[in-house]
Amino acid sequence: MNIKKRVFSLLSSCYVVGCLLAQNILISTPATSLVLSAPEKGELKYIYYGAKLSDRDFQTIGSLDKGKYAAYPVYGLNCPSEVALAVKHNDGNMTLQLEVVKVESSHQDEVNLTIISLKDKVYPFYVKMYYKAYQDTDIIEIWSEISHQEKKTVVLNQFASAYLPIRKGDVWLSHLYGAWANEGRLEEVPLDAGMKVIKNKDGVRNSHTAHAEVMFSLDGKPRENEGRVIGAALCYSGNYKLRIDTDESDYHHFFAGINEDNSTYNLKNGEVFRTPEQALTYSDEGLSGSSRSFHRWARLHKLANGTKLRKILLNSWEGVYLKINEDGMNQMMADIASMGGELFVMDDGWFGDKYPRRTDKTSLGDWVVDRKKLPSGIGGLLENARKNGVKFGIWIEPEMANTTSELYEKHPDWILKAPNRELVLGRGGTQVVLDLANPKVQDFIFGMVDNLMTNYPEIDYIKWDANMSIMNHGSNYLSDNDQSHMY
Repeated sequence: MNIKKRVFSLLSSCYVVGCLLAQNILISTPATSLVLSAPEKGELKYIYYGAKLSDRDFQTIGSLDKGKYAAYPVYGLNCPSEVALAVKHNDGNMTLQLEVVKVESSHQDEVNLTIISLKDKVYPFYVKMYYKAYQDTDIIEIWSEISHQEKKTVVLNQFASAYLPIRKGDVWLSHLYGAWANEGRLEEVPLDAGMKVIKNKDGVRNSHTAHAEVMFSLDGKPRENEGRVIGAALCYSGNYKLRIDTDESDYHHFFAGINEDNSTYNLKNGEVFRTPEQALTYSDEGLSGSSRSFHRWARLHKLANGTKLRKILLNSWEGVYLKINEDGMNQMMADIASMGGELFVMDDGWFGDKYPRRTDKTSLGDWVVDRKKLPSGIGGLLENARKNGVKFGIWIEPEMANTTSELYEKHPDWILKAPNRELVLGRGGTQVVLDLANPKVQDFIFGMVDNLMTNYPEIDYIKWDANMSIMNHGSNYLSDNDQSHMY
């Protein structure tokens, strides 16, 4: 460990111990601060989130405000409002009462990490709250880890990642919604009394109709470059639910996490349930200020090669749809090269042996090149891409299958299907979704992608599609008691 890290580690240890005794914890990015009250053997509570506090501001706010709302509200005792976590112990008790037992802090690279350990006052049930504050952008990620050492299974009925109270005023909500070919529609509405829910239950495409990102404008109708704004983004690709409860109190109550509908989780002794990260940012420069923080965070920490410019590409789909052929692909590569483009992507229609992919009714799951369409195979297309001075990309949809496919004929038990029910079929009247709870299915999908990239390492781009929702709730792999774990 170098001198800088040793000094930081020592200061962090002293600071956290001091804060625990003083009950308050300060978590900051370059321009934002989050303050929590964490008295030992007491309840973890929110005090402040917003513009960065000076040391004097922190001391002042800590002396005046001990926190009104729990930082991670739980169900069972004094809980007339919405909660983040609700469980059922094996003895039937549905209550929790969490107290602070430990606070830890560490620093690595451009991140300060604070971990606050909570324990139920009676049961051996534990929650760890994580607060990850980036020092190169104004983002704090929050998530929880839930575990227990009870003798039998504990049922998790609600398991949000994070909660944030937002003081009432002229607060407006901005979020995106839409549908196929009509995505990214902006809605801006004032937060009035009642419950606002933004959700996804598609099972596959979680930003197709709504997004798990919202912004709260605290000073009236949203403006691009002015006004205080809190931004929130849930880092999760599955079913989600964002809840905003505007009750009789002086606050809007914001919860974000995995959608718990039909998804109760049976948590075993010693198992750890980790919720997805909820990213928060704050800006006094309007919507654009919060957007810039999210963009910088995503480029630096979430996207592969996020700081590099994306290539200008031509995709084959709108040109030929499923009528892939070698001459046509080569011509398209020459065309995009002549216009100064940098990448060509061959879309759906290149695969299938016993069942060639000529319509959308067959072949998904049979990831072998159709040599009648592409006599020289993928290797031949890569060679032609090199000649034209462009990169080559390819379309796949490995989480799907068609009932008319060799994969389905060999492994009909690999798909999601409700027991004792007829299959509900998707696109083309034959599409189904593979059961990714099954390790064999996981290995098949990983192997398909791995083989493609191993055999053709020059492939520069993968278009990974998803053209069907989950329409059949049922896993042939999961036990009867764990069918709610499917999502």
